[in-house]
Amino acid sequence: MKRERVGVVGAGLMGAGMAGCLLRAGHPVVVVAHRNRDPVDRLLKAGAAESPDPGAVLGACDVLLTCVPNADVVGNLADDLAPRFAEGQLWIDVTTSRPEVSRDVAARLAERGAVFADAPVTGGPPQAEEGTLASLVGCDSGEFGRVESLVGAYSKVVRHFGGVGSGHAAKLLNNLVTQGTMLLLADAYQCAAELGVDGRALYDVMMAGAARSGTLEKAVGPSLDGKYDGMRFTVANAVKDLSYAHDLISACGSEGTETAAALAERGRREVERGRGNLFVSELLRPPESGDSDGR
Repeated sequence: MKRERVGVVGAGLMGAGMAGCLLRAGHPVVVVAHRNRDPVDRLLKAGAAESPDPGAVLGACDVLLTCVPNADVVGNLADDLAPRFAEGQLWIDVTTSRPEVSRDVAARLAERGAVFADAPVTGGPPQAEEGTLASLVGCDSGEFGRVESLVGAYSKVVRHFGGVGSGHAAKLLNNLVTQGTMLLLADAYQCAAELGVDGRALYDVMMAGAARSGTLEKAVGPSLDGKYDGMRFTVANAVKDLSYAHDLISACGSEGTETAAALAERGRREVERGRGNLFVSELLRPPESGDSDGR
């Protein structure tokens, strides 16, 4: 069976792992040059091709996969690329973006006979490399089979949440919980240190009770041994996601609007302190261990 040609825009920590999985699944892959050459060079050695810009990538593929920083970048790409899509081409966006941006892009592609699907993921770079991410898909039900056959190359779980935009809505709600939990854990463990509370004992109790979570295990567990990179996701990205989630909940008129706003503001204060490039798990680092923006 002929495998669809996939063009990848955003072959960074996450996108490169996904592209590698697609290559191993037999898909021809072409990537656009990235500021970090290491993952691109690894992909080229594995059999990928490289194109100089997103337009050239689109012209060489059946499916465009984008993994870019935010919704604004997706919108800018759409301004450039939407008029160039051909009938039958598919755009899968794995960016944590805004649902309304996805719906707008989908409408523009539909005028060309092309298809858009939002399919953000949960998991980090190791899971992207291993092909064990979870994909949250928003697309027309008739297109889900095609999308699933592609995102399944790098995902252990693929779920269809509804029409275009629903995948991004689900991802924002997921990140509201995970990143909100991370900020709460950082504050709780900083306070524990100030009070002289044994952090390891607190962790053991939390892991045995209702406070247990994947965020607790991934971030706090390693930090007790002086390893603060358990959650390889920057504070700035967390703030972006929390801000998007706040807007989403606010539009629903939810009682959770104030909570989401408070979490986003809490994260913004860390960015204002110059800590935006830190991994979120580095917020667990005791003040005496240093408070720089480096890793």
